Amino acid sequence: MGFLLAGMLFLTSCSIGKKTVLTYDGTFELELGKTRVAEVMEAGFTDRYSYDKKSQIDSSSWENFYAMKNDVTYGTMYAGNKSSQKVNFEEGKVFRVVIDYRDPDYVTGEILINGVNYAGYTREQIKEAMSEAKMTLDSETYLSFEDGKFEYTFQFDEGSETVCTISIDDGTDWKLTIK
Repeated sequence: MGFLLAGMLFLTSCSIGKKTVLTYDGTFELELGKTRVAEVMEAGFTDRYSYDKKSQIDSSSWENFYAMKNDVTYGTMYAGNKSSQKVNFEEGKVFRVVIDYRDPDYVTGEILINGVNYAGYTREQIKEAMSEAKMTLDSETYLSFEDGKFEYTFQFDEGSETVCTISIDDGTDWKLTIK
């Protein structure tokens, strides 16, 4: 009986505790699936393409937050609402972040993903950094990994070995619809 209980505790501890934390310029930590848009705004980030319709998020839906601080971009954050009623945009929880290092208009700020700054990383460096996660795709233009409920997708321009875009999500988008 003790062996069975120990095995169950081990399996539980492996699946619980998996989390994704993004650190922005060493000053703000965003935990994917937990951090609300209000916390992002309180940390001094603004929405680059703000408009009035974002005052609320419909039930089972999501909206984008194009995170900027001064003239620096920090990617696109997707804020979700899993409830059955509308919520204020600021109450939406960030479930996906997309970082595009190719923005021609803005410099991308320093963003650590679980302590790693992937800017300029090659395919092999990413594989090494993600060695604890399960690789689900390895193609010419994409590398994808699963780590617990989180999916990490690294995109490469054709013929390049340096990452150009990173998308991290916690699977919430499969439960929501855009309205």
